[in-house]
Amino acid sequence: MGLYEIHTMSVVQDRLPLEPGHYASIFISERPLDPPGYADTMSHILAEAERMDGYLGYESLRDGRDGIFISYWRDKASIDAWRDHADHRSAKARGVGEWYDAFRSVTCRVEETRWFRR
Repeated sequence: MGLYEIHTMSVVQDRLPLEPGHYASIFISERPLDPPGYADTMSHILAEAERMDGYLGYESLRDGRDGIFISYWRDKASIDAWRDHADHRSAKARGVGEWYDAFRSVTCRVEETRWFRR
């Protein structure tokens, strides 16, 4: 399963250990539904992220060409290390060159979080 696809699991991840002071990396994108090489690359990148110190988890939603992927990190140093990870940098370059028609990346500090599930 690729990073930026609609998942059979819930969008809201109940077990995310989010607290004030953590960081969110928000990636909003427009791309074709299934570009060649995308799913395999994103599966590899997600596995790499999960091995990073400070990685907390993600929430993701895709509706056709439009997607939002939010990864959560313990601190700014963790998110900076992920930004500089060689495989991640390579995947981002491939995304610009081959897959994405548009994207926005935003990094922000978590100030407050609430969670609810019926």
